[in-house]
Amino acid sequence: MGDVLTLSGLEVRAGAEVLVHSVDLLLAAGEICALVGASGSGKSLTARAMLGLVEIDPGVTRGTLEITVGDRSYQPPMSGDFRARKRAFEGIRGAVVGYLPQDAGRALDPLRTVGRQVGHTARLAGRDDGPLPWLDKAGLQPSVAGRYPHELSGGMAQRVVIAQALARGSRFLLADEPTTGLDPAVRRPLLRELRHLADEGVGILWITHDLRATRGLADRVLVMSEGRVVESTTPDVLDSGEVSSPAARKLVDATRRIAGGRVR
Repeated sequence: MGDVLTLSGLEVRAGAEVLVHSVDLLLAAGEICALVGASGSGKSLTARAMLGLVEIDPGVTRGTLEITVGDRSYQPPMSGDFRARKRAFEGIRGAVVGYLPQDAGRALDPLRTVGRQVGHTARLAGRDDGPLPWLDKAGLQPSVAGRYPHELSGGMAQRVVIAQALARGSRFLLADEPTTGLDPAVRRPLLRELRHLADEGVGILWITHDLRATRGLADRVLVMSEGRVVESTTPDVLDSGEVSSPAARKLVDATRRIAGGRVR
């Protein structure tokens, strides 16, 4: 079996309220799995829990995460002792599983050039080839290395964060609404780059509320509603409208209203 990330039985609570209910998810190397749903459905909370970024309130009360890369297996504790969980995820976050946040610019150091930041990330992984190969893999020109984050467009900042993830050796990438607020001319190249990374073997969990972009990009689609995964389907099924869950039907109908009757 190739590299694979498996999440089982994730539950996240805020006091007595359950925000994420027994979510199971499998992400294989080389695929893009889109996690779609309305705002507040639990998509981002699920992704952050998979990175050890959900702390006490709301808190992960149970769940199992196993990541297999080559002949190594990682099983960080999802709940329990805070220090043990923090140590376990620090060895995984970035080095095995990268994170592409919605606002990539805030993830970059405003006082250092792009090249210095990507180069530093590469050195953390024991690489001495500098930033340029990783910027190139993320679809950026060498001249970007000399720029500061405030000189980048939103799409370029997203690609810099991708370059950092690749430089660290991330085999999986959790992309949390990375195209929100981007113009179509910027969004399309970024989505093509994500598809290219998957074709090179990176497993990508792509979180989005925009069904139109799943066609031609995602291999699978998981529909999330009220903290539960309610349907597993494909972009073609979404496009046809032959969905089985009320939540998926609402997403399809809403998308068709704003896209002239189509989900594409």
